[in-house]
Amino acid sequence: MVRSKIKYELIADERTRRETFRKRKTGLFKKLSELKTLCEVEACGIVISGDGTQAEVWPSPNAASQVIQKFINLPTSSQTNNMIDQAGFLRANLSRYSKNLDKESKKIESLERELRLAECLTKEEVVTRNTDELHEILRLLERKIGMVDRRIAKIEPSSSNMAASAQQTNNEPDHGKGKQPV
Repeated sequence: MVRSKIKYELIADERTRRETFRKRKTGLFKKLSELKTLCEVEACGIVISGDGTQAEVWPSPNAASQVIQKFINLPTSSQTNNMIDQAGFLRANLSRYSKNLDKESKKIESLERELRLAECLTKEEVVTRNTDELHEILRLLERKIGMVDRRIAKIEPSSSNMAASAQQTNNEPDHGKGKQPV
């Protein structure tokens, strides 16, 4: 059964919010435990309640302070190597989406050119808005003709060899079954 998508916004009901906080915190600590066990890494978690009165540390305050101390003792370049704030995260995603958008836009433009060329070939008339579009159709047509020429050049040597061998067999006398030379 597929779960419905959850809208992430503040839960208005206080009791429901506390219950959700308790369950999610337990789930987060369980995931940290799994990560530590499966990947043999050091991990800790600190969760402070919404009202700021209560902090819970996993696995223990001493273990968490040791992990934090190890992190602080790392060189600055190692500390910040994989850190990203929300603005950095959004910039990275925006950059990635922008590249994908550019790539897809170029695909669409190429397909539109192909469509215009196909329309020109089927209608046997060229309806364009300007000369640039005509030149673009001409370049595309020349590229397609070049592809066809290269394909023909690949096929011709093998087909001419087959034609030559077929012609040679036609010129030779047939001494097959039932036919005798005269």
